[in-house]
Amino acid sequence: MGLIEKRLIKEAKESWLPEEQKDIQKEVGAPVVVDVDWATFETDEAALKNVQHLGVRKLANAFRVICVDELGKEAVREGVKRIVVTNLKEGAPSVGLKDGVVTLACVFAKGSDGCITDLDIAKILTRAL
Repeated sequence: MGLIEKRLIKEAKESWLPEEQKDIQKEVGAPVVVDVDWATFETDEAALKNVQHLGVRKLANAFRVICVDELGKEAVREGVKRIVVTNLKEGAPSVGLKDGVVTLACVFAKGSDGCITDLDIAKILTRAL
């Protein structure tokens, strides 16, 4: 991992990630933990520059769609405890829910071409809840 990647990870951990997590927790009304699998980003500057807007922010938007009413909020409070965001080097992006953990895996270095839209994330998670 180079200096650029170290700085981007430090900035994320200290600056935008806590704020994004608060937004998600406020939306769902529960202490959902947002974890980024930093090891999958360590050598990928482009992915690190995209993970906030194309990953965590899209998840927050998806939860806004799901939690539009009390039924959605209740489903998320009961079904989601943790969110994990992972960077892929190649392959198809995916999102899933298993054992209370939402996993979003994208090729963040490809920008929006390697990611899932917030509405698609919401549809997939709604079906899983």
